[in-house]
Amino acid sequence: MEINELLSSYLKKVHWAFVGLTHPGNLGAILRALKNTGCRSPILIDPAKDLMVNSPQVLSRASHAKEYTHDVKLRDLETALEGSRMVIGFTARDRDVQIPKISFEETLKSVSDNLLRWEDFHVSFVFGCEKSGLSNKELSRCTRVCAFDLDERYPSLNISHATLLVAYFTRNTIRKAILRNNNYLNKKHRQNRSVATIKKPACQKILYSLERSMIQLGEQINFFEQGNREKSEIKMRRWIINNKIEEEDAKLMISFFSEIKKELN
Repeated sequence: MEINELLSSYLKKVHWAFVGLTHPGNLGAILRALKNTGCRSPILIDPAKDLMVNSPQVLSRASHAKEYTHDVKLRDLETALEGSRMVIGFTARDRDVQIPKISFEETLKSVSDNLLRWEDFHVSFVFGCEKSGLSNKELSRCTRVCAFDLDERYPSLNISHATLLVAYFTRNTIRKAILRNNNYLNKKHRQNRSVATIKKPACQKILYSLERSMIQLGEQINFFEQGNREKSEIKMRRWIINNKIEEEDAKLMISFFSEIKKELN
């Protein structure tokens, strides 16, 4: 496989999720940025009700990326992220979510390393709405939080500019990683070499199931009557994320909680 084909195959595993997008001009510029860099079309989560994907302003700003409007998807946040093993939330705000923070450079290296290492590795980049960014609840769905190193007097980027920045450097970092890897054509050799020393994280769909199992058990024993339910759920989610639980371990814990619930019935 040629390097450009391989690069394209990896970029298809990078998903772009935008929460609460409101401005059609920004959507058009995002589509153009993603096409410029060979990335896939975005997923919109709870966009403004009057944001029309095919509006004249979107099409005008998208320019030659108009065909990307056909592939724009509308999803809820959980569904949008469920196939990813890594979820990076981009924010300029200092939120109280206690999720590991990672620099932009570390983000790119981690993403490229994992994409080249695992056949079924998918990553999601999550961006918040133009005015307020990602909420604590939305950030609690992320496995890592990333912020750009910008002038502290004005660290907020336009959403389309942030998209282009991330997309360009993601593409560039993956391409360099491919070129550095002398065995990139021998996929089987690369995976066998890596699996022995590095463990693969569970996908979000499995972790959501684990989270629901914990919450259902908590409901069954009236755990949430003791305090703020939303805060308790976020803390459970943090525990799952921060412990980097593997897929088989997550499935075991789901079965364990299921058996406890049966015994309590």
